[in-house]
Amino acid sequence: MFLPMEQGQNEPTAVTDPDRDFGILLGWEADPAGERVMLRMQSARKAPGSGDDVREFKYFMTKEQAVLLGNYLYGLAGETAPTRKRPGLLDRLFAR
Repeated sequence: MFLPMEQGQNEPTAVTDPDRDFGILLGWEADPAGERVMLRMQSARKAPGSGDDVREFKYFMTKEQAVLLGNYLYGLAGETAPTRKRPGLLDRLFAR
């Protein structure tokens, strides 16, 4: 989901280069970064023969954005997000 730029902003639109901007997602990793999440994604345009063929992109997002992205991808894949199981009665009674 792309959000339109706010009115009054005159920044030029970035030019898309298919040879640079499109590829195959190889992997990702997410790490907490204080109040945010750092998402690191690796991609390549072809089967990587060396480390130079792999590109890495880092994105910082709020935790709410991370949840929205995860739920969006679940929906796009036709799946439902996992639900948390409620702790059992004994666990709730003796939880510290």
